[in-house]
Amino acid sequence: MMKIKTCCIALVLLLLLSSGLVVSAAEKTYLNTETNYKALIIDDNDLLSDGEEAKLLQDMQPLTEYGNIAFWTTTEDTSNEIDQARLKRKELFGFDSAGIFVINMKVRKLTVQSYGTINGYVNDSYARSITNNASRFATSKDYYECAKTVFEQMLNLCQKLDIAEPLKISGYVVVSIMLGLIIALGVAFSKRQNPLLQYEVEDFGKRYRAEGSFEEGVTASFTGCTTSHRPPAPMVTFSSGSSCSSGSSCSSCSSGSSCSSCGGGGCGSGGSSSF
Repeated sequence: MMKIKTCCIALVLLLLLSSGLVVSAAEKTYLNTETNYKALIIDDNDLLSDGEEAKLLQDMQPLTEYGNIAFWTTTEDTSNEIDQARLKRKELFGFDSAGIFVINMKVRKLTVQSYGTINGYVNDSYARSITNNASRFATSKDYYECAKTVFEQMLNLCQKLDIAEPLKISGYVVVSIMLGLIIALGVAFSKRQNPLLQYEVEDFGKRYRAEGSFEEGVTASFTGCTTSHRPPAPMVTFSSGSSCSSGSSCSSCSSGSSCSSCGGGGCGSGGSSSF
């Protein structure tokens, strides 16, 4: 009789424990029944408390209007954190519209990666800005505030609102200064401004006045200055990069590759910052 009671008590405890595990797992997932998109928290590094996970799941819910959204913490080593985040997103959501925020404690990187509808709002540049804006919280080990900031800024972009982009502004300033220097050098080395070539222009003018107009097809030769004395004209080239067709397999989606925005292989966009 005693053995039967002991078995019953053990069975009840097992059922209660199993029930508790199910509830705990369910608290990390939210399903938007209207869009069928999910919010998912996979805190493998246990950076958040149970209460912080519950609050963060609520913070993530509005993004399920645009796609699936996930938060993942890991210590898995990687040579490319953006590819790591992309592969995890594809593992979780396939080719559905989705975004993922990853905190990698091994390489000390914050990464945002997105695909589909969310990718239309959160591109490479915005992903880098978001992770940069949130990095100070990760540095101070406030991982809940870090993740909350990331998802709030992703939502702002999806709602067509602005976010702070200090790195982009700094980049514009640097580019403006460089272009200004290039233009100044171009003017300085032009034939009219360069003292090394001034006499060459004057000599050409004298010959032109003496001989009248040159016949078509005749190439005028300069005297008094050899080709080696002429400084090369500065040149600036801009490249938009090659593009991927929508049907490309995008087998390589590393950062900076021509397939980084290709839809066929599920590459999407991504950016990361150190902390």
